[in-house]
Amino acid sequence: MFELRHDSENDMLETYPQPSKESLPKYYKSQDYISHTDTKRNLFEWAYHLVRKTTLKSKLSLLETFNIDAKNLLDVGCGTGGFLLAAKNNDWNITGVEPDEKAREIANEKTNNSVYGIEKLLNFDKHSFDVITLWHVLE
Repeated sequence: MFELRHDSENDMLETYPQPSKESLPKYYKSQDYISHTDTKRNLFEWAYHLVRKTTLKSKLSLLETFNIDAKNLLDVGCGTGGFLLAAKNNDWNITGVEPDEKAREIANEKTNNSVYGIEKLLNFDKHSFDVITLWHVLE
């Protein structure tokens, strides 16, 4: 359905074909999309949350390799804010963007209202963040 292609001008990988803004919600709208819920209804979800603890540590360790003093982080597609909370607990100044309203509400409960809708991306100053992550983003 999608593939990753190298954009040589920006030296990055892109999803191809790029989904339209209107079609994006259908890829994320599912009660079973685990990044948008903190429930532990079954063994799979329990295992996911257990593994997530390890992956959060790995992601934070990766960020620490950059030796950034200011530590201003933007997590795009932050889901329910698990990574943002872990970063906040490790002295990062956090901001998140999450298009899914329910996931954003959960993330804001965890992060003291540090998560915004996708439209906020257009309003950030160009140099607001030292690190931008997109851990679970299709686009």
